[in-house]
Amino acid sequence: MALSINNPMPQPAVYSNPAQSETKPHTVPTAAHDLAENLESEEAPVGQLLKFLQSSDEMSALASQFANRRLFDKKGESLSDGFERVLEEDAIPKAKSLLKVASVKEESLVNLLLYARSMFPDDSDLIMVLRELLRHKLSETLKKRLKALLDEVVAQANPRESKAGINCALKARLFSQKYLGLKPSLLRSSYRRYLQNEQHAIEDYKDWIACYGYQYRGVVLDFIKAALLTDIDSQDPSCSKLEFGDLIGKLSQVKLIRSGDELFIKKLMNNNTMAALNKSEPEWLMLFFSLLEYPEEIGNHLHILLGDRFMLTYHRERSAILQLLFQACKSLPHGLFHSAESAFRLLRDLQSFASIAYKHELIEDRIK
Repeated sequence: MALSINNPMPQPAVYSNPAQSETKPHTVPTAAHDLAENLESEEAPVGQLLKFLQSSDEMSALASQFANRRLFDKKGESLSDGFERVLEEDAIPKAKSLLKVASVKEESLVNLLLYARSMFPDDSDLIMVLRELLRHKLSETLKKRLKALLDEVVAQANPRESKAGINCALKARLFSQKYLGLKPSLLRSSYRRYLQNEQHAIEDYKDWIACYGYQYRGVVLDFIKAALLTDIDSQDPSCSKLEFGDLIGKLSQVKLIRSGDELFIKKLMNNNTMAALNKSEPEWLMLFFSLLEYPEEIGNHLHILLGDRFMLTYHRERSAILQLLFQACKSLPHGLFHSAESAFRLLRDLQSFASIAYKHELIEDRIK
């Protein structure tokens, strides 16, 4: 996917967090905690990553929230989320229309399925709609038709995609309500892609920027993290424990990229010397990715970003810019690079450039 990082970001709306108004969470073991214990007992690296993720305050809060919800479900007070997990627009009117068509006895199951899919193209939405309709008081004949329709939809659906879509739907809706520029169905698709693809973590991060705009990169990461924990803790998770372990490992790498991104951008954007170059955050972000993926091409990266102006500046200014870049790159964890050698080579090249610029600066000062 081509990287486009200039999408405008609408202002987020202010909504209260439903989790904050709930009663004090019960510390009950959840599926996420069970997974952590199983993986950690084997001393697997993935287990250590999961332990790290769950140790953070926000992850613990989410785990407590869903543990509390599970207790609530066990009491029989919340057996269904109704249409909250259905992300198709105008879901209730469409469901009523589907129910009306299903009531026509002459309509074949094939035609009924075609009509249902025209109303709800996404399998997760259609499955949840049919489950919700079956909870209502209907004639036995109608219930049998809807049950047969549900069985057919489930049989034809991709199990991982449909389960993942159902399990992350509430989180997708909540994030889209807080950040009005995010469509819940698009967030759901991003979570499914995260589960399915085997690309490097940096490619996931770049895909999110291309899809949502650079301003939303942190928000989308938070959503993926919340959706993954929700999926793990669900009654019908989309993946096996081993698969979740791998996904958590990749998530930890994406979080590392995000941390490096924040360090790098902050050091450059908050400096007056760099500000004088009139480079935007997306431009520095592109440099960040280029340095991580092709650190040996540092000279070309700087030429592409700064152009001939950089070569024509006074040596003092050029030296200061290179020193700042060196410090920014030095702050990056070596785990972000393909190898420790790549990181050392980048720093060595930048230090060499800075030393040459400094020597010319001294000569320049003597001439003055």
